[in-house]
Amino acid sequence: MIKEAIEGVDVGVLINNVGVTYPSARFFHEVDEEVWMNLIKVNLEGTTRVTMAVLPGMLKKKKGAIVNIGSGAGIVAPSHPLFAIYAASKAYIDQWSRCMCVEYKELGIDVQCQVPLYVATKMVSKVASIERSSLFVPSADAYARAAVRRIGYEARCTPYWAHSLQWAIAYYLLPESFLDAWRLSIGLRRMHHASPKLN
Repeated sequence: MIKEAIEGVDVGVLINNVGVTYPSARFFHEVDEEVWMNLIKVNLEGTTRVTMAVLPGMLKKKKGAIVNIGSGAGIVAPSHPLFAIYAASKAYIDQWSRCMCVEYKELGIDVQCQVPLYVATKMVSKVASIERSSLFVPSADAYARAAVRRIGYEARCTPYWAHSLQWAIAYYLLPESFLDAWRLSIGLRRMHHASPKLN
C-alpha cells in the first residue's frame, strides 16, 4: 500500500518522525494489549514499512538520506520506567538506524538517528506535564531547525544543544541508580496524578 502511494515520487530525504506512547505512566503489566500493539504498529512497523518502501528508489539513484527520530527515553536514560514499551521501541529505532548506516553508507545513503530529549509537543505534555517550551524543552520549530542542520553528519546525534548538555551530565556525572530512581519517581507521580484511584 505504501509502495503504491509513493510510486513515481522522487524521495531524496526521508524523515521518520512518528511516535505514540501510553496515555499515562503505567507498570508494564497494566498496559492494555490494544495500547501496546498500537504503539508497536506505529513506532516500529510504520517506520520500518515506510523505509522499506522508499529505500529501493534511493538505491537506484545511489543517494539519499534517512533520518529516524529516536528518543532519549530509549538511549540516554539507563531506563525509562513506567514507559517500558515506548522506551524499547525507541531503542529499536536507534540500533536499527546504526545498523542501516553501516549497511548503506557505501551505497550513497546516509542513515541517521536523531535523539531528542523533551520537545514541547502534545505527546510530551501527557507524559511529563510540560505545557510550553523552555531552555531545555524547545518548541517543535526550534528543535526542527536544529535537527535539519545536523542531517548527514553522524550516525547518531542530539541536534538541540541543551539536550546534548543534559545527555553529557546524565552520562558522565550521575550514577545510573540515581537516574533510575529519579525517572521512577517522576513516573509514579504522573501515574498517581492521572489515576487518583491508584493512590
